[in-house]
Amino acid sequence: MSFFLQLKNVLINIGNVFKGVSNLPNYQAYVNHLKLHHPEQTPPTEKEFFEQYLADKYGPSATRC
Repeated sequence: MSFFLQLKNVLINIGNVFKGVSNLPNYQAYVNHLKLHHPEQTPPTEKEFFEQYLADKYGPSATRC
């Protein structure tokens, strides 16, 4: 395995750990679930997925103090 491929895998793993620690959902796992259990549904884009996650978590609009 080349150095750059190993580095890419390490960076992906670090990103996954960060997402897990920060309690962000796993987009790729969601897409895999949709393909396996709901093949008739079109998966959202990654941006749409996270926008929906934030809307569900914090409500339709962000508020500031």
